Amino acid sequence: DPKGDMHRPRLQLYRLDGGLYKPVTGRSGPDGSLEVTSETLGLELRLENDRLRLWDPAVQEYLLDQREERAARLKERAGRLKERAGRLAAEQRVRDLESQLADLKEPRPEKH
Repeated sequence: DPKGDMHRPRLQLYRLDGGLYKPVTGRSGPDGSLEVTSETLGLELRLENDRLRLWDPAVQEYLLDQREERAARLKERAGRLKERAGRLAAEQRVRDLESQLADLKEPRPEKH
């Protein structure tokens, strides 16, 4: 319940145990967030600034939400395109230098 209109605490997790749902104890995080650990998922569910985040303690980072995942993919693609453009520009510079070198090696007509 991100807004706290219906439930206290606002973040609650239940585990099915012997046919009954039993609450999983949550805690307050160091930044004041509400945290509950899901043993099934191996993740911590954190309510931070009215936003549910999933923390992976194995790698010590948040799972990306849909918007963050898309932004990361776009950033990676932009980096690959920039790298490719740099390679193409370098290849063109090499061709230009090779052409200049070929021009220097051509015999010039002698002047009498």
